[in-house]
Amino acid sequence: MENRESLERTLNRARRALQIIEEEKAGYGIRVPVDLQIELEEKQKEVASLEARLNQLQGKRTVTVPDNLPRNTDVFVGRKAEIARCMEALSPEERGWGVAIDGIGGMGKTALALEVAHKARKQALFDAYLFVSAKTTWLTTEGVRQETLALSSLDSFCREFAKGLGQTDIVNITNSTERRRALLDCLRGRRVLLIWDNLETLNTEEREMIAEFLRKLPTPNKAIITSRRRTGESALTIRLDRLLKEEALELMREKGRLYPRLAQELNATKPEILTALYEAAGGNPLALDWTLGQVAHKGYSIHFALERLRNAANSADLYGFLFADAAKTLTKNDCTVLSALAVFRTPATKAALADATDLALTEIQVAVEQLVTLSLVNDLDGERFGLHPLTRTYIRAAISGTDTIGTQPLGQIFFDSAAQRKVLRYWVDYAQKYGGDGKDTYKTYDKLEAEWQNLESVATTLREIAGIPGTLKDQQAAQMLIDLQSALYNFLWFRGYWDEVVRLSEWRYQAGKALNQWSDAGWGAYNVAFIYYNRAETERAASWAAQMAEAMERGGSRRDQGAAIQFQGLIAEQRQNWAEAERLYQEDLAISRELGEEEDEAIALSDLGGVARSQGQYDRAESYYKQALAVDAKLGDKEGQATYCGNLGELALDRNQPTAARPWFEHELALAQEVGRQDLVADAQAGLARVLEEEGRYTEALPLAQAALEIRERLRDQDLDRTRQLVERLRHKAGE
Repeated sequence: MENRESLERTLNRARRALQIIEEEKAGYGIRVPVDLQIELEEKQKEVASLEARLNQLQGKRTVTVPDNLPRNTDVFVGRKAEIARCMEALSPEERGWGVAIDGIGGMGKTALALEVAHKARKQALFDAYLFVSAKTTWLTTEGVRQETLALSSLDSFCREFAKGLGQTDIVNITNSTERRRALLDCLRGRRVLLIWDNLETLNTEEREMIAEFLRKLPTPNKAIITSRRRTGESALTIRLDRLLKEEALELMREKGRLYPRLAQELNATKPEILTALYEAAGGNPLALDWTLGQVAHKGYSIHFALERLRNAANSADLYGFLFADAAKTLTKNDCTVLSALAVFRTPATKAALADATDLALTEIQVAVEQLVTLSLVNDLDGERFGLHPLTRTYIRAAISGTDTIGTQPLGQIFFDSAAQRKVLRYWVDYAQKYGGDGKDTYKTYDKLEAEWQNLESVATTLREIAGIPGTLKDQQAAQMLIDLQSALYNFLWFRGYWDEVVRLSEWRYQAGKALNQWSDAGWGAYNVAFIYYNRAETERAASWAAQMAEAMERGGSRRDQGAAIQFQGLIAEQRQNWAEAERLYQEDLAISRELGEEEDEAIALSDLGGVARSQGQYDRAESYYKQALAVDAKLGDKEGQATYCGNLGELALDRNQPTAARPWFEHELALAQEVGRQDLVADAQAGLARVLEEEGRYTEALPLAQAALEIRERLRDQDLDRTRQLVERLRHKAGE
């Protein structure tokens, strides 16, 4: 930025040059050469421009500085990096004509443009600051307000800028082309900042004419344009994205200072609810401001206002203001891609979108280019594409059959639930391809891990479409939910997503009941019960085991009924009813052998070994465990082998034989790490720590115990307290 002394020196040089030109002109009398007259006029404008800028630095707000910038009376927070980039682009050293700010509605494009203009005013960067808007609608807490006098053409913009500069002769020119030329001529030798606001409301032809005008803008004049459509040729383009969380919280606090009732609500609201508000708004300042306005002006609680924000149908004004105009121009392929991206929770590549929608790559390319231009889709690093959370909410409302958003009938926007269903099917197929319970499926679990956010979102969407719990709305969605849970169960179990196991398995149980598919309902209940069993929440496990048994009795196979019997044995064992557990496990073993289900047979043998071990019958327990290990070794089931090796290691420690326990735990750890089953990794680490403790090697034992504790704290495993005690004991013995 030029300081006052530098500007004064520049002004003095310009005045001396002007004086020389004026003297030269005087020598010609009345026949002044045209080029000299032009040079004189431009130098006069340069001097006037410098004088106006110097007046600004001296604090003299005079009529020599045209300025119609709206005064921001509302709150402005954040955007420091964007402001710095804009200010740099407005310097005369930058060759472009200025800055183009684009992004979805409500991101604060106009507010940023005005903040930058006011900063430029304080630094006296220009000799005039002119703001003109093509805005046609405004969002208030009472609804969308229409503006009937908004500008709709390049010519109308030129008229307003000429008025702002006091050039009534330009305003009075009858030919629009001549008026544009006259305005450009007027700007030569000056340093004016022109702000063109909300250009997305103009038609394509007018936008192209404005782009051509800006390319001809004489330097060092600059412009800032804002639009929901991506533009910005020959300019710095800033796509305005969400506020940072800290900035959004600052916005809430600042709004609270303006409205006491809002401040009261904010102070009484838990931080996690404010975070949820930020996430639901996707950091969109307008959405946050609108939601806070509901609290300040309508007396809503923040909880209620948040729910309205999450429900596009109940917040039609907001969503209509943000999206309906853009949606009018969408093609069928555009809507298909948007519907697909509404299912993707992570950014998607064009190849993934093509796979999920069955559109050709060329069709995907055309669609994403259009959607990025409309600011409905964000283009991210690595040629990936994603949706803003508000866009996703809007599209899901459209797909679900909501009649209108604002004044725009959604039926005219071509959103088709078939496109969404195709993408949902894509993800279910993906889960079945890389998941399941085969002996080697653990090798592809990284594929599921990488897409877990998408898969979790698909499960939630399928549940909503199916209408569970409650009256079944969509049989196909319910069946896909069952298929998805079945494909994901082992992955979730192995990788330690136990809470997710409970949630998805409950949904499978509900979907199975709704479809009268009792085996599916029973296995859903089994999976829920098994997590509670492994967390030693016996009564909750027993409740789900009873629901499982009822479902298996109503429609399960003989094997399903055997699984129900086996789980009743687990409950009896956890209640230390050894005789009942033994009886149930023997019954389950007989069913497994009758059906030739060797994997189930190994589980039953291991269960019997556990009962024998709990009663101090170590030889009998060892026999059962080794039989189970032999079965799974023959089957090549590494997960089962890991489990039974761990059992034999624990048995050796019970017998006070740490040396014998070590190889069992080492083998368990190697197998558990290979298949990625986290609870078995923790079992082996804790077992080896206990072996080292028995050997007096406390310092070596402690890291293993701590690693096991970290896993068990995340899982809330039934052995959590015992592992905590082990860690504390080892710390004490190691002298820490």
